[in-house]
Amino acid sequence: MRFPKSIKYVKIPWQQVLAILILLLAFVFFRSERKEMMQIIPSIQSAKPIWLLIGFGITILYISLQAAMYITSFKAVGLPLKFWDAVNLFLKRNFISVFLPAGGISSLAYLPKQIKKQQFETNKIIQASSIYGFIGLLTVFIIGVPIIIYSIYVNKYFNDSWISLVILGIILILVYFIYNSFKTKNKFYQIIENKFPKITEEINPIFEASLDRKNINLTILISTIIEITGILHVYIAMLALGIQPTFDAAALAYTISVLLMIISPFLRGLGAVEFTMVYILTQFGYSHNQGLVTTLLYRVFEFWLPLGFGCLSFMWRGRKLFARIFLLL
Repeated sequence: MRFPKSIKYVKIPWQQVLAILILLLAFVFFRSERKEMMQIIPSIQSAKPIWLLIGFGITILYISLQAAMYITSFKAVGLPLKFWDAVNLFLKRNFISVFLPAGGISSLAYLPKQIKKQQFETNKIIQASSIYGFIGLLTVFIIGVPIIIYSIYVNKYFNDSWISLVILGIILILVYFIYNSFKTKNKFYQIIENKFPKITEEINPIFEASLDRKNINLTILISTIIEITGILHVYIAMLALGIQPTFDAAALAYTISVLLMIISPFLRGLGAVEFTMVYILTQFGYSHNQGLVTTLLYRVFEFWLPLGFGCLSFMWRGRKLFARIFLLL
């Protein structure tokens, strides 16, 4: 019996291994959600094509605005970011955020290879990602406060809807307090520095850079428009299904769904978002079926389409790896 004299090993970078694991998780995820996806198909088939097309167009606008928000966040710390690199960054971070604990925050640590090649300073990338994340939360709060106050005023069933907003407000205050403490080197900072000198020494550069106010303001403006597109998605979903839309219902359903995605530790609030949106819409006089199909179509526009594009972006990046594995088999 003859044994091969040498065995050739194929070295696979850990980033590509991670991409495969994420795709496997995505397969399990889509399989577990097949019931919801099967419910979506009849809803889309019965919808008006023109409104479906408009909804899809707003999804493309939503992705473009997210990319623009990344561009202005990076510009705020003096880093240039190309549009298609920003699109790729959003799609991939959005995709992995579904599978990571506290994905909306933890996914900000991920950086695609295209951006790594540009050799930006690590501290500035962290600053830009932090600006993007913080302003995203801030505009949800800014938009959410008047909507929820109005909803509590006109509908007694939503008296508890302020709880999620308070949690978000506390998170924003804590983040700003920590940022201000490290920026001004106040007593809180001095306590942290005395107890954890090595940690403070490492993260100090993140807070020392000056920020461009013009691009910060642009980021806030873009993020606010993104929230408006979300409300429009709910409204258009109603129009597409031939349901009489109301702005109040669309605005509150969207706001609560986003708050749930933010505070949910797993899967971006999947399941809880759908249940809550259906409940909110029924309180505005819509039937359970109308609330369900509206929610499912809205989730296609706001969740499933961007998630699908993110999956495709990972698959396109790993196409050479899949070919190599196929040849080995």
